[in-house]
Amino acid sequence: MKKRMMLAAVCSAVFPVLAQRPAAMSVLPDGAVQAQAWLRHQLELQRDGLTGHAEALYDDIGNSDWLTGTGRGGQYAWERGPYYAKGLVALALALDDAALKAKAKRWVDAILASQRPNGDFGPRARNWWANMIALWLVRDWCAATEDPRVPPFLERYFAFQAEELKRYALADESKWAMARGADELDVVIWLHALTGKKELEAFARLLSGQIADWSTYYHRGGDPSKAGCRSHIVNFMQGVKAPPLQWRVDGDPRHRDACAAAFAPEGWIMKSFGRPDRMVNGSEPLSSRSASEGTELCAIAERILSNQVALGVWGDAAIGDDLETVAYNTLPATLAPDGRGMRYYNLLNLPYCVDGPYGFVNNGDKVGALCPGPHAGFGCCRSNFHFAWPKFVQSLWMKTADNGLAAAAYGPCTVTATAGGARVTVEETGSYPFGPDVELAFRAGTAKFPLKLRIPGWCRAPQVTVNGEAVSGVKPGSFCTVDRAWKPGDVVSLRFPMEACVSAGWDRNAVAVTRGPLLFALKLAYEDRKVESYDVPFEKRTVGDLNGFPRHEIRAAEPWNRALVLNARGGVDAEAVTRDLPLNPFEPGAAPVSLKVKTFRTDYGGWGHTRDILTARAVEPPPSPVAVEGDVQTAELVPMGATQVRIVLFPWARETVE
Repeated sequence: MKKRMMLAAVCSAVFPVLAQRPAAMSVLPDGAVQAQAWLRHQLELQRDGLTGHAEALYDDIGNSDWLTGTGRGGQYAWERGPYYAKGLVALALALDDAALKAKAKRWVDAILASQRPNGDFGPRARNWWANMIALWLVRDWCAATEDPRVPPFLERYFAFQAEELKRYALADESKWAMARGADELDVVIWLHALTGKKELEAFARLLSGQIADWSTYYHRGGDPSKAGCRSHIVNFMQGVKAPPLQWRVDGDPRHRDACAAAFAPEGWIMKSFGRPDRMVNGSEPLSSRSASEGTELCAIAERILSNQVALGVWGDAAIGDDLETVAYNTLPATLAPDGRGMRYYNLLNLPYCVDGPYGFVNNGDKVGALCPGPHAGFGCCRSNFHFAWPKFVQSLWMKTADNGLAAAAYGPCTVTATAGGARVTVEETGSYPFGPDVELAFRAGTAKFPLKLRIPGWCRAPQVTVNGEAVSGVKPGSFCTVDRAWKPGDVVSLRFPMEACVSAGWDRNAVAVTRGPLLFALKLAYEDRKVESYDVPFEKRTVGDLNGFPRHEIRAAEPWNRALVLNARGGVDAEAVTRDLPLNPFEPGAAPVSLKVKTFRTDYGGWGHTRDILTARAVEPPPSPVAVEGDVQTAELVPMGATQVRIVLFPWARETVE
């Protein structure tokens, strides 16, 4: 019983590998944060959609060697099974769903039972990369359920690796293992915090030394065509968690600002491949800044998870801004709004989701990479995306190193955690991210502790009150700390006034429009056609509806060649129209906020058409500024996440003053 209590305590607050380099914050176990209202509905759509039915839809998951031990090999023995199980565990715990937890436990049981006498496990020997995914999911399971089988399982495997990695390094198994080794390092750090065993410190140093040098790459870069695994978009996003974790192991100061360098507006990465949604383009290698280039769904999910890790270590509010931007814009725009489909790529300018020629390096033609459905492109994304929403929910609240709580991102939820030595429950409601208001109501527990509130960097005049009294010193782009005795009935109110802003300087000098954490897109009427029959990408079979899981082809049903009219200051004059929050704010036509802006139509540079050869791909916006053509008209912009087809990056003209 005493051992179980110790496990619970450490699983709830994971801190130093080395006491002199503690993390600023720590994630709570999956399930400690329970999403509510429309955010919970996103998880329920997954449960009732692709996540809940994946084992029936995908043979390499349902009959995975990881689960069945049948020895089919290939993808059945590699990443797809544990990819899915990682998301399944996170979703089951996030929803506290008994049926999903029972399904998740089958995977955990199978993984734990696969361990061999030498400590290795899984369907292949020395399967470094795929095993990393399994390590993450069994750690998450243990953190939430206190399963006593997991720590000794991890200890035996790490002891095996401590010797084996000297003979057969991560890079010897695969470049993927070298690029993504920080996923394992995170688990090693967690286990060291749990056990305090010195040999885990030595192993952490060995493992860290075999991980790709992401800190140098993010700072200085190089030719993507020669950068090998580091120029792969998913590796790039998974690598973001490496610098903070390696800093905890070795203290090297060059790790300190590597994550910031990766996404600095003036840095080589954003200048070459960057997007206003804080992603970078890669299909699958890093590609260009083109508005009709794509970023991969796997990369979107991994960006969310890497942000969670980096935010925890550094406690940097700007990382929380990025976390919300990706989760509230790019993620829902890449998934089908009913939870029954996904796209392999996300494009900012996407008037057509068809199975035509796009010219991507990988997954370009005849693989349905942009058609929402159960199969789009390679099988990695339909296996891996499942953790994205649950891990974002987990990231909303974190435990702080000074025994407090931090609101790291905002969304409707309830959190229950230990702070100040007491078990407390806080209910979070409000219109955010679609509106400016967040309310935190204390429901249970009495204790004195610091409450840290992330203040978005985009907000110029944030306001915080506690029981109606204003809090002073609230600064954008920081954490506001309120340290006091808390009791049930206390209410913290946050208001983040939002205004429509122009995000400028993108490819061909195009602009995007933001309001708060949301990125806005041209609202387009569209035609949605269910595909009766299609060839499954990279599999020798043809399928149709798949019992309510069809593929869709979607085409804009109106011209999309609009340019924005900016005011004399280079801003956008926009009228915000708000509506009641629906159950699914990402359903097209249901967005709770829209913007009315001045636009005009232009054919300049072929704008509004597709390319001559790549006939499914939109022509890039013409270089701006452009001349106003014809009448200036009002157009409606809606949140990017609530679109199936869209234009996000616009050409523009400056308003003339008569």
